[in-house]
Amino acid sequence: MSERVTYRIEDRIAVVSLDTPGARVNVLDSDFLADLERIAIELKAEKNLIAAVVASTKEAGFIAGADIDAIESVRDPAEATRLSREGQRILGLWNDLPFPVVAAIHGHCMGGGTEFALACDFRIAADDAVIALPEVKLGLFPGFGGTQRLPRLVGIEKALDIILKGRNVHPREALACGLVDRLDAEDALTEKALALAREAYGSPDHILAERRRKRGGLKALLLERNSLGRMILFKTARENLEKKTGGHYPAPLKALEVIRDGFTDTLEAGLKREAEELGPIVVTAECKNLIHVYHLSQRPKKGAGVAADPERVARAAVLGAGVMGGGIAQLLAAGEIPVRLKDIESEAVQSGLDHARRVFRRRAEKKGAAAAQVEKKMRLITGTTDYDGFQEVDLVIEAVVEKMEVKKSVLAEVEEHLPEHAIFATNTSALSITELQSAAQRPQRVGGMHYFNPVDRMPLVEVIRGEQTDDRTIATLFDTARRLGKTPIVVADRPGFLVNRLLVSYLLEAGHLAREGIDWNSLDRRMMEFGLPMGPFRLIDEVGMDIGAEVGATLCQAFDYLVPSDLMERAMGNGLLGRKGGKGFYNYDKGKAAGPNPDINELLDLEKQRDATSEDLQRLLYLMVNEAARCLEEKVVATPEDIDTGMVFGTGFPPFHGGLCRWADREGLERITKRLDDLARQHGARFVPADLLKNKTRFY
Repeated sequence: MSERVTYRIEDRIAVVSLDTPGARVNVLDSDFLADLERIAIELKAEKNLIAAVVASTKEAGFIAGADIDAIESVRDPAEATRLSREGQRILGLWNDLPFPVVAAIHGHCMGGGTEFALACDFRIAADDAVIALPEVKLGLFPGFGGTQRLPRLVGIEKALDIILKGRNVHPREALACGLVDRLDAEDALTEKALALAREAYGSPDHILAERRRKRGGLKALLLERNSLGRMILFKTARENLEKKTGGHYPAPLKALEVIRDGFTDTLEAGLKREAEELGPIVVTAECKNLIHVYHLSQRPKKGAGVAADPERVARAAVLGAGVMGGGIAQLLAAGEIPVRLKDIESEAVQSGLDHARRVFRRRAEKKGAAAAQVEKKMRLITGTTDYDGFQEVDLVIEAVVEKMEVKKSVLAEVEEHLPEHAIFATNTSALSITELQSAAQRPQRVGGMHYFNPVDRMPLVEVIRGEQTDDRTIATLFDTARRLGKTPIVVADRPGFLVNRLLVSYLLEAGHLAREGIDWNSLDRRMMEFGLPMGPFRLIDEVGMDIGAEVGATLCQAFDYLVPSDLMERAMGNGLLGRKGGKGFYNYDKGKAAGPNPDINELLDLEKQRDATSEDLQRLLYLMVNEAARCLEEKVVATPEDIDTGMVFGTGFPPFHGGLCRWADREGLERITKRLDDLARQHGARFVPADLLKNKTRFY
């Protein structure tokens, strides 16, 4: 078996190389751990060593984390605890070596990789390093010592921030909080790590003193170094967690307890508690579902599933400099793709540029990046009111007004200025790609690239194939979306595509429930208790009454089994447009919801209302399941994974449920079909179960 961990000795310092043969990244699986154990034992037996430096030879980074597939396969809590204790033991061998160990970190250092770095005595990071303990995103918490070593290193408050959010820590922040001891450029990292190792051997006290100073200050003294302060800190953290998670995610709450109880005990006692509490968490449905969602997020790396290779997009253009156009231009520039942002008015162009700059500034502030980085990215976006430079672009993304004749006119006009190979992608949310292709000279190079608003935050992109779109175009649009950090799915050209079709059927049904006397506000509350980020009526306000009514009417025309709801039209007739108009189902103050709008109840004209029940929630959710089954039958998408990807990353369907199809499997398709039959007898054809539901016991 090839060795994953090797070392050489250079001037009495062991230089340890991490390199899994044939793999793009190092993963802390059982074989890798076995190699780490073997090398630690060998290093301890070496004579005259004064230090060790550990570095990865992989271009991608240090260690990408633990073996997620192995975690997913565990069904016994005792086995999960045993695996955790074994990992702790092996990393502890490195922590117990009789000389200082320096971890030289570049690129990705995730999960178990970070825990290994924490078990080393000192850390140096390259300027491209990204350090994280993202286990909570998988329904877990660190189990190889992270909950115990990180608080002791950087303090409780900073450790809670990193562990409970599972967020990335970039080099400057890591240095500022003491997570790493030095920063240096990647090309000089090993050399500088050797220098740090010599320094750590000769005079480690001043390095440790510097680290302690970073944890110091009045706040640390008041909160972390006395029992009352710690009690307040952990109480506040718990309240914030409960508010954020709604009680749906057990892992972060349990992690909080493990950190709290371990901090004042010995390290060994804390590690034992970490492993014991992790065992039951690993086998929860939430953990398995979140791992499923992680796998969904990784699927795009396999490509679009078509018989063509993607072309590399080196230059792009965006037509329409509204909020969507400015957001798409910002996304392209963030991906290092130079982009021309065009509109017919210079004021509109400037507005789009301003929007892109605001997004860059917000992201820079979050990462602690310098202002110069914002301007560097903005130089990749050039505004224009003509087609100068379009002769050199590989991709044009159109984001003009949502009217077919306007889009056809724009397509016909821009094609005259594009090279033969250029792709035209429309950002439409509902219009037919096939009909748009009728206006094209090169229809095979026309497709859809449906971004969701806000562009910089919403992960999903629907890549839409018209009747004449060729495989290379689909492959290129898919690959470009992935390069830009998005999660794409390939969708057929059907009304509403995938996400809007499912979502609008759900919103229409919510309108029917409200007209039947269900308290709409209680329905919103119940859907949020289910785990959605907002209820259907709050979502209608976000979308806008006018847009919701228009898309609803379009889908009702396309699918005659859907029944229109007049609630949005009635609201519009009374001047209620949703958040953008200051009033909708809710009142808004400076764009933020400020309580239910009582005027809505007058529109409903009901003598009495009742609170929403679990049966009402079933009616909404089972209808979406039925529509998802229809989409699979019609080949709108190819797999249940596509539906779950669209719902989780495009609508915020609760990740801890794993996606709509995975949730439906847990409910039981037989149960759902029986309930749909009952609803069809009461409410009509939209509830008649799809054949797929009647003929299968599971989506997966």
